[in-house]
Amino acid sequence: MNNLYLMQHGIANPTNIDPDESLSEKGRDIIKMSAIGLKKINISFDVIICSPKKRSIQTAQIIADIFKFPENNIMETDKVKPMTPAEETLEFISKYERVFIAGHLPSIKEIISYLLYPTASIEVDVHNGGCTRIDFDNQKPVLKWHLTPNILKLIK
Repeated sequence: MNNLYLMQHGIANPTNIDPDESLSEKGRDIIKMSAIGLKKINISFDVIICSPKKRSIQTAQIIADIFKFPENNIMETDKVKPMTPAEETLEFISKYERVFIAGHLPSIKEIISYLLYPTASIEVDVHNGGCTRIDFDNQKPVLKWHLTPNILKLIK
């Protein structure tokens, strides 16, 4: 793998209003603005991976739409669900070169922590619609950037 992009899904509707926890209007807007910002900084990926949860699928679809990325290259898997261990996710995505994950907490935080400091746990401030880029230089993970949705909005 060369590039890994990690994004927490957009803000979802509360369960008591929407049992499927679809993206809220605000959640859709944030993901759209973030995607436009990411497109401006010219990222690229070979696959978008999301969980079977509706908010994750919708986030992946918005990213695909903004990037004019083929929806058949969106892969749904349990390997990016909220409680999936980082090692399982990383093993699953290892066959791809450039990966975009539209995932959940705490798994997004755990992947970042595991890659940057595998022998301990580091706290990472992850926001709905923010994006983290980790590149691999000779198999060694390198944090390239960690952008909040507010920063991505400014880029658009």
